[in-house]
Amino acid sequence: MASTRWCCILCLFLAVFGAQVGFCFSSKVYVVYMGSKSGDDPDDVLSQNHLMLASVHGGSIEQAQASHLYSYRHGFRGFAAKLTDEQASQIAQMPGVVSVFPNFKRKLHTTRSWDFMGLLGEETMEIPGHSTKNQVNVIIGFIDTGE
Repeated sequence: MASTRWCCILCLFLAVFGAQVGFCFSSKVYVVYMGSKSGDDPDDVLSQNHLMLASVHGGSIEQAQASHLYSYRHGFRGFAAKLTDEQASQIAQMPGVVSVFPNFKRKLHTTRSWDFMGLLGEETMEIPGHSTKNQVNVIIGFIDTGE
């Protein structure tokens, strides 16, 4: 009798664990774009994002918080979350959502920026009469979309 009980507990554990592992492998990171930045309080925006995610996670705020990865607050409003394709489609239909698209890593196109800019060493940063302390750890970026 005791071995039957342990067998049932083991089967239940494997079923729950298998469902969680299946979700992890079937979901991917999506960016939910919600248009231009608003002047709303960041904590309110985060709560709204969690409520939106909870609606596709069966109402679970805990699952919504676990799937939420990042909130975009500078330049535009949106967030990144780990979602299934079906959940992403559901969020795309919600009011206030402009678009939902998969996130993917970009490949670095150059590693020679310092050479191109003539910044080969600390000595080239010296400008007579100016402090160079504010020039340390500054990265200037330019994204060319080709259009």
